[in-house]
Amino acid sequence: MDQLMSALADPERLRLYARVVLDDLPPREADSPVARKHLGKLIAAGLVRRGEDGSLSAGTEVFRRARTPEPATAVPRHLTGFFARGRLTTIPVRPAVRHELLVHLTDTLFDADRTYSEREVNEALRTVHDDTAALRRSCVSEGVLVRERDGSDYRLPQHA
Repeated sequence: MDQLMSALADPERLRLYARVVLDDLPPREADSPVARKHLGKLIAAGLVRRGEDGSLSAGTEVFRRARTPEPATAVPRHLTGFFARGRLTTIPVRPAVRHELLVHLTDTLFDADRTYSEREVNEALRTVHDDTAALRRSCVSEGVLVRERDGSDYRLPQHA
């Protein structure tokens, strides 16, 4: 979501994106150096696609992918001190508390009936904390997320 917001934060890029959405950007203008620079950021963010014929289009799937999971409605009372404005501010040092926090996060951010790519895991974790790599590694080492041997997918552990 941060990448989308960053891509649209520039007023010129936002105007360019609006023109792509409205199909109001002639190919000649899209090939200008300034437009190419801004289009590169919009394409990298997934807001704009360039067809094989060079045409530009904007799709809504990027917003469905970027939609953040619903915020945790009930952070356990003893964990609330680790959050501020819905974001995790510190990762607990005490192993038992850290484990409880990670269980809470994975139960809140992930569905038990599906697998996630590393990118999806990072995007979900980024909704609560910026250091996604540390959180992801902690989740795997604590056993609250299972990582496939080849690193391709993550899932919640199967409970017997």
